[in-house]
Amino acid sequence: MSSRDSGLPGGGARPPIPKPAAAPGPVQQTGAPQPPPQVNPEILRVLSSAVLFKGFTDTGLQIVGSIAQQKQVPAGTPLFVENMIGDGLFIIADGMIRLAVRGPHGQELTLTVLGPNESLGEAALLRAGPRLCSATAEVPSTVIEITRRDIAVLQRTKPQACLKLMMGVVDVIGAKMRDAQNEYRQYIAWRLGIG
Repeated sequence: MSSRDSGLPGGGARPPIPKPAAAPGPVQQTGAPQPPPQVNPEILRVLSSAVLFKGFTDTGLQIVGSIAQQKQVPAGTPLFVENMIGDGLFIIADGMIRLAVRGPHGQELTLTVLGPNESLGEAALLRAGPRLCSATAEVPSTVIEITRRDIAVLQRTKPQACLKLMMGVVDVIGAKMRDAQNEYRQYIAWRLGIG
């Protein structure tokens, strides 16, 4: 085969083989911390007012606020229903959320009605499992949601903020259990049909 006969149609010369691009040099780090992403001021206001976030610094609120989502909930709309797998917690920004359970014969029992700056569904950040009650908006409401999935992603880069939030969740759940001991006894008796 001659140099003119390359085996290509038309007998032309082979095109040149492109050279690989040079590998980029190492990334230069300036050492300056990256500013936290801009967070909706309403989300920051609600987080800073919630018991769950007591003791958080402004920076900590910015970090957690960066993964929080604000949601509008029309009156009568459930945030979640009993036995649904929980995947996040909610903080009420505005409105009222009713917590209720179903009894052994299908009747509904209102446990409580929560208002602004109160949280619910905290256990979903600690473990995946069914919701113990239903949560429904009594009036048009606004809530801030923080999901378990988003916390898992944030933990890779901001583990201290996530640990502080989890410690706050444990404190809030403990306080709610302590404050509601009598109601739990009544509920258990009612659920068993002996009350």
